[in-house]
Parts: sequence; C-alpha cells; structure tokens
Amino acid sequence: MEAVSFSQGKSEAHPDFVNALVQASETYSIVASQDIVDVRGLKLWAKGMPVSATLQQRLLERKLRTPLESCLIAEDGVTPFYLHQLLGEFLEQDNSLAQALKPHALLLEKLFKQIPLHPVAQLLLTTALATRPGSVEHAVQAMALAGGMAQSQSTPVDVRLAMMGGLLHDIGEAYVQPQYLLGEKPLDLLGHKHMMIHPRMGQLLLEGTTDYPVIVCRAIGEHHERLNGSGYPARLAGDAISPLGLLLAVVETTLGLAQVSPAPLTSASFALRVVPDEYPERYSSIAFNMARNANEALPAATEVPTDALQHILSTLQAAQQTATALQGSSTSPQGAAIVDTALRRVARLRMAWNSLGVWDIRPDQLTDQDRFEMRCASAELDQRLYELQRECMLLAENLGEAERTTLSPIWATISTL
Repeated sequence: MEAVSFSQGKSEAHPDFVNALVQASETYSIVASQDIVDVRGLKLWAKGMPVSATLQQRLLERKLRTPLESCLIAEDGVTPFYLHQLLGEFLEQDNSLAQALKPHALLLEKLFKQIPLHPVAQLLLTTALATRPGSVEHAVQAMALAGGMAQSQSTPVDVRLAMMGGLLHDIGEAYVQPQYLLGEKPLDLLGHKHMMIHPRMGQLLLEGTTDYPVIVCRAIGEHHERLNGSGYPARLAGDAISPLGLLLAVVETTLGLAQVSPAPLTSASFALRVVPDEYPERYSSIAFNMARNANEALPAATEVPTDALQHILSTLQAAQQTATALQGSSTSPQGAAIVDTALRRVARLRMAWNSLGVWDIRPDQLTDQDRFEMRCASAELDQRLYELQRECMLLAENLGEAERTTLSPIWATISTL
C-alpha cells in the first residue's frame, strides 16, 4: 500500500506497477516517450529505449522529475481499434447483459469513437491486458453498461462521460498487489486494505497525468462508495457522491453479479433495492427493465435457503443486542461512532430481511421469482454483514487497545461464518 504522488518533481515509481509493467513489456512494445530523469537531473533511461528489468532496478527509491506513467508509451496492445473490436464482440453475445444493450448498440459504438484514449490510459490498459486479460474485457463491458444505463431518461449523466468512466474505472488496480486481484475468495482485512486504494489511485493518476474531465476522474474515485456511507475508500454518503460516481457503483455491482448469477440483471435489480438508501431507487428499476427487455430467464425450482436466512436473522438480532449493550461504553467519539454505525446498519439490514414478505407463503406456493429473490437475499445480506464487520474492524484500528477490546464483541457477533 505504497503512497504515490503524480506531481511533477515528487513522483516515485510504484513497485507493483513497475512489476506489472516489466511483465507487460515481455509481450508488448513499451518504450520511453521521453528521457526518464530523476529530480537531480540524472538521466535514468533514454527516449526510445524499451522497458526492461534494468529500468526497474534504476527506478528503485528514485524520485522522478516527471511521473513514470507520463514517460512511457505502449506502441501496441490496447488500441482504440482493439477496444472497438471488444465492444462489438460483447454486444453480439447472447447473454442477457448484451441483449439488454442491443437497442443502444449503434449509439454506443458511435460515442465510443468520440472517447479519447490518452497515452497514459493506453499504457495502463495494455499493462492490464498482459497481466490480467479479463480486466480489459471487464472495462469494455463496464463502458457499454454505463452508457446503456445513462441513456435512461431518469439518469442525469452524460452518456459519453459515463462510457469514459466505465472504461477507466478500475485503472487504479495497477497499483494493487496481484494476489489481491484474483477474486477467488473474499479478501481478509489486509487484502481489503490493499484493494480499497484502487479507486483513489485511479482518480489521482488520471487527474495528475491526463486531461480527462474532472467529473470523470472524481467518479472513478467514487465507484465503490454507497449512498449510506458503507462504501470505500472515503465512506462518502448522500450528495457527497457525484451522480456519475453512483452510476459507476451500480455498474460495478451489476457486473460483479454477472460473474456469479444466472440472471445478473434480475439479481442486480434486487441487490440495488434490498437495503434501503444504498443506491438511488431509479437504478433498480433500470436494471429490472433491462432484464425484462432482454427476456432474462430465471432458474426453475430454485431451492429456498431457509436455514441460511434464519441464520442471518439470528446474527442480526445478536449484533443488535450486543451493540445496544455497548452504547455508552466508549471512551472516545471514534468508538461511539462505531457503535452507532453498527446499530444503524443492522437496523437497515433487519428492515431488508423483514421486507422479503414471503414467510407466510407455503413453499409449494412460491413462484420462481420468489425463490430466486430469496436466494439473492441470502447472498446479499450475508455480504452486507461481512462488509459491516470489516468496516467496524477498520475503524477500530484507530482506537486504543482497551477500547478496541471492549467493542470487539460487535464485530465478533456480526460474523456469519
């Protein structure tokens, strides 16, 4: 979790980015577009020289006159033509996401041609293509979905800017250690600390080295925030999050579900409304309409996760009792804020659990939609408990040891494992 500055005269190459860069240079042509010079004026690498492990050694603990990202250019790899090809291939797929975007395909392809690919963005995307190929496909899908959602009349976001933000939203992942980007299992607290820097890193990178609009850079820094303050990295809430930032958060949630759900748009429609005040209400309707227009099929005879949902309820009840009992026990405003956060968030999750509204219906009377939503509810509420536990533990790191020990039953109780 290295601190990075992209200011002139203060920049130091990030080791994780340089590692990825050297790896990418084995596949693609990445060369210096200008002399790479340290703050004392010593030339480290000449213009036109290709990136290699030797450059990596010379960059160690050196402050650069110009950010490294601005001194290099990818001569191949991710190009506008390549991105356009990926966009076309995605829109031709027969999955529900692509089918939902088909009516917007002509406009999306037209607007794509108006999106500039800055050399720094091209460099970062090419590095991602070499080290994590799926991340570039994800970026293109996010670009298309952001554009399609922004076309809704109820969305106050410019379509071209939405597409630009979708394409670049995860560009800061180049500064995260690769083992935390695999997505094979939930991250532990240390892994999350590494991962939570990527929105802000992407924002700072683009603000410091490109001429992309400020509104896009800001939104990239916000794409994991939530209206109720439960997101990261800054725990922003309400109007502190830009409309484009909220749209990118919705896109990220929807594409995340596309990896695990047989009906991602229906799942997204549920995920975006299950907990009150997490997302603007309009986006659940947009996802629902997209699912309907794509004729997204639901799995038949889905098993109802009754035991899992009952366990979640028991966890919520225990967490509420524990946090209530610890009110007034904190010796600092920070500790009191943790208790208050836990109580507010648990109350919202209980409201979500209670609103499922199918408990008085016999199992044989449940529709496929009911069963599918109960499965969604189990997964979503379990995820929110995990996120709340992680948030409390992160906030508690700023407390003294005694107060942290006093409050630890809160996050111990929240665990659903």
